[in-house]
Amino acid sequence: MFWGFYRTPDDQRDWPAIHDAMAACAQHFHLLDKVLADRPFLGGQAPSPADIPTGTCLYRYFELDIDRPDIPHVEAWYRRLQARPSYQQHVMIPFSEMRGRLAY
Repeated sequence: MFWGFYRTPDDQRDWPAIHDAMAACAQHFHLLDKVLADRPFLGGQAPSPADIPTGTCLYRYFELDIDRPDIPHVEAWYRRLQARPSYQQHVMIPFSEMRGRLAY
């Protein structure tokens, strides 16, 4: 979804594929929301290596101007990650230079 929506120039976007990718993301985030319903982090009460790969996807996902499903537990988890200095320093970095750029 990120490449199709954000990295691809507006006039080259494949909207049916983007909508399919957005629907797949929504499904996955609903599953994640269920996991986070009874715990603050994926591994339990404290951050663990399980939070790193999925947590890094959240920043771009929540910064994109797209419609997102209602996923309150994921949103709360994202806020907990955002409060962590290491997340701020290493994940929450600007990516605006990538907009509409398929190549580096």
